[in-house]
Amino acid sequence: MHSRLKSIFVLIAVGIAVSLPGHAVAQEKSIVVASTTSTEDSGLFAHLLPLFTMKTGIAVKVLAVGTGQALDITRRGDADVVFVHAKSAEQTFVAEGHGVKRYPVMYNDFVLIGPKSDPAGIKGMRDVAKALKAIKDKPATFISRGDNSGTHRFELMLWNKDVGINIQEQNGSWYKFA
Repeated sequence: MHSRLKSIFVLIAVGIAVSLPGHAVAQEKSIVVASTTSTEDSGLFAHLLPLFTMKTGIAVKVLAVGTGQALDITRRGDADVVFVHAKSAEQTFVAEGHGVKRYPVMYNDFVLIGPKSDPAGIKGMRDVAKALKAIKDKPATFISRGDNSGTHRFELMLWNKDVGINIQEQNGSWYKFA
């Protein structure tokens, strides 16, 4: 699996760095990657970037931030490659002409967690929509990242699509931001 990720990352970095006017090119010998903190924390860059630099001679600086920030940084031209996890936002980014192509590299699993006392009575539920609805109906406190990250965007999609409510309009004192 590491060799597949390595080859995909090399394609992304070289393809974007060379094909976007005004961005890093091979003779500069460095590129900037705007990435999510989760990708940085996974150890992927620590493993791949020394190999990439050794093979290409191109140094890589990683800016690890939330998805929204990473896309904004790259949109402004302050990064050559963006490595995030919000598929619809990535597709929009490319459609708007800020990127060349989207490559799926990794995936996330999301887990709903809460206190042992289980104030919403959701322990053991397999249906996240029912669990979220129970949290809202109780109301038990729900803590959202609220930071426009990929995780936050996914949470909003769950509330909107799966539960059927616009949580940004219908939240109450039980809905808090971290």
